[in-house]
Amino acid sequence: MLCIPLMLYSMSPMVGLEYLDDCFFTLICPLIILLLSNQSLEGRSVVRKKKRRILYEGHRKLRLLHVQNRNDISSKIKDQRGKLAEIMEPDFGLLPKLISSGGLNLNEKEKIEAEATRSGRSKRLLDLILANGKHHEFIAALWDSGQIHVINWIRGNGVYSPEYGSDWPLEDREIKVIDRNFDKLSSNLVTAHGLLEKLFSNGIINYEQMEFLKNETKHSFKHSEDFLSILRRFSRGYFSLTLECLRELNQDHVARMMEELEEGEDYNSDNGSDLPLEREQIEVIDRKYDWLIHNIDVAHGLLDKLLSKNVINFQMMEFLNIETKTSFKRNEDFLGILRRFSHNSFSLTVKCLRESNQDHIAELLEKGGRF
Repeated sequence: MLCIPLMLYSMSPMVGLEYLDDCFFTLICPLIILLLSNQSLEGRSVVRKKKRRILYEGHRKLRLLHVQNRNDISSKIKDQRGKLAEIMEPDFGLLPKLISSGGLNLNEKEKIEAEATRSGRSKRLLDLILANGKHHEFIAALWDSGQIHVINWIRGNGVYSPEYGSDWPLEDREIKVIDRNFDKLSSNLVTAHGLLEKLFSNGIINYEQMEFLKNETKHSFKHSEDFLSILRRFSRGYFSLTLECLRELNQDHVARMMEELEEGEDYNSDNGSDLPLEREQIEVIDRKYDWLIHNIDVAHGLLDKLLSKNVINFQMMEFLNIETKTSFKRNEDFLGILRRFSHNSFSLTVKCLRESNQDHIAELLEKGGRF
């Protein structure tokens, strides 16, 4: 037990002596009470587990206290209010964590949720945190909701330090790329058929975000729009992992648009195969949409060929092969995916169409709708 007070004393220059009372009640008191309790009721193994849990929680809170003293946090939040409203994610778990810790009450939560935009909700939340002096609860809720990059922004007062690593907000250049090319990205990004599950399994999005983005009542374009709105508030590390996931799911053209475009650069200026379809190619699909739906044969061999060439993944194939779908619906869904392909995937699709004796479809797609 003596090692704990010594540890706290050694950390006092970082967290401030005024926080030692907080540390005492969050770490030392629970351990003392546990050690003095009747261990025979639960057994020593259970007590050891509880001690480990208390130490873990205490260590987590001590790390949060490292963000500096109470007045310093308040002034930094006030100074960075505008930027914080743009980089923090007020939805998908942050508010419930603040409710449970006493950082907000239900009436305040309703006022925040009444704001129409994410930035508006963030600003209202920050104003309440500042007015009520709930800085510790706010930092803890950010930590528990995976927004370490926002904590680091507050710690550094907007100035990056190497100790933050990739837990730092996106640069203005990266956000401008997303905003400037929002429509292009929304038209090419496929969030369904594996991406959301991969992001969730890597801890990049949480369960609430995945359920929100998988809402079946939304159009695929709306899914992409919502995802991009969440993406622009990611940390650098989560952004890089998202690009990796896109590439693993054969969406290199989308990753490249997010990663490389500079202002004034045309993403079609390069003849590389990992670029989105040109507008003329998409217009062919749209102009001949009804004809294609009634004439393309997706079910008999085409999907197997596309899967073998890694043009589609298993989730896409399962989605298109649902037995309850009519051939009309299956073809419609396939064309919705096709128009988001890269040049390379589109060319391979044309090749697979020829291999499955659908030269007339391949010729239409190749010649711009002219037989």
